[in-house]
Amino acid sequence: MPRVPVLAVVLCVIGVFVPTRAFAQGSDLVRLMQDVFLQSIVFSAKPGGAGVVAHTAVFANDPTVTPVTDLVQDISKQIGSQLSNVPLGSSSGGFTYRYDASLGTVKRTTQSFGPAFAERAVTAGKGKFSFGMNYQHSHYSSLDGKDLEGGDIAIFLPHQIIGSYVEGDMVEADLKMNLNSDAFVFFGNFGVANKLDVGVVVPVEHVSMDLTYHAVIRDFATHASSPTTHVFSNNQKTEDITAQGSASGIGDLRLRAKYVFTEKEARGLGLGVDLRLPTGDEANMLGTGATQAEFFLIASGVNGKLGHHGNAGFTVSSDRDLASNQVNYVGGVDYAATPRLTLVGDLLGRTFLDSKRLKDASLVHVFRDGSDVAPFQSISLSTVALESGSFTSLLGTAGLKFNAAENMLLSAHVVVSLNESGLRRGVTGVFGVDYTF
Repeated sequence: MPRVPVLAVVLCVIGVFVPTRAFAQGSDLVRLMQDVFLQSIVFSAKPGGAGVVAHTAVFANDPTVTPVTDLVQDISKQIGSQLSNVPLGSSSGGFTYRYDASLGTVKRTTQSFGPAFAERAVTAGKGKFSFGMNYQHSHYSSLDGKDLEGGDIAIFLPHQIIGSYVEGDMVEADLKMNLNSDAFVFFGNFGVANKLDVGVVVPVEHVSMDLTYHAVIRDFATHASSPTTHVFSNNQKTEDITAQGSASGIGDLRLRAKYVFTEKEARGLGLGVDLRLPTGDEANMLGTGATQAEFFLIASGVNGKLGHHGNAGFTVSSDRDLASNQVNYVGGVDYAATPRLTLVGDLLGRTFLDSKRLKDASLVHVFRDGSDVAPFQSISLSTVALESGSFTSLLGTAGLKFNAAENMLLSAHVVVSLNESGLRRGVTGVFGVDYTF
């Protein structure tokens, strides 16, 4: 592949995406949910009169209200942290070589072009350099089993305490979110020695969010005696409040190294290190904001045309409030169907330790119906809360690598979420190219 066209593509993509910029109605993406909640879900002030209790807009920095707005912000942070943790792929090139001293030349060491999201215990070969890039578009459908677009995340905002029965009314805000990301991921890998590779991964990302709060005034206290006491700015008891935001820029850079201890009879064992640097803007969901280091064992082998590989490791985070520690594991197979075509399948698992996750919760609401001397009543409302704990995200991948010309590979894969834990994305296509020099 000519180097000039490749460089031109890289520069074009960086020119479009790198200037980190957000449009989120005055907010960064992580704060957008909370800011819209605070600024838009408010009651209109009403004068006194027939059937109306006079009072001003009710939402302020009140101890009753603050825990709910904090919950909205925590949910947003959890979405941003997990969105920044999507798998980007292996930096190792598909061609692997070893210098043969007896012949004075290098020769290929594998028939297969290897996995896309795992490492195998073979190296590029001393002095070999590979460059690659892939593109993936992801649409996120749910968070811990809650449909992001279907309004499953119901949040109840209590009335500010004013010493009147009207504070028995509440607002229910059902969140609907259309969340998408696009990533161009650039890989570089260099064979320092026959047993040692080093690499770098540069993600250039775009994140977009369209959110709607379907807000409903639950007038438990005023529905009969003063039905017009609480309305939204449209003078109605329901309102759809919308906002949009987007951000683009470089994500978190990765520096990688792989050392192969043994490689004998088509089987190998190695150690990998992946250092993730907080270069992405965590306020706009482009990075985690924490430095992370992953250490993992690599094992692989070949039986004829069928290769198998497995990785198992642990990720340590510098700030567990921003990004939790993780247990990581990958297992899969690659099959050299022809000298120019390799088929690949992988299972990717990550267990997030002591992280926050969304759960169902029940809110018991107490109110007086119609007057300050009416008897107290109560109702149970279904809502959500965040709890600390561990959860596992499982992904399945399948695809192919095709040797299009000389040392150039084209690849196409699909990534599918296999469980409901964490931030789930729909079926994602990943398309790439890599070239070995």
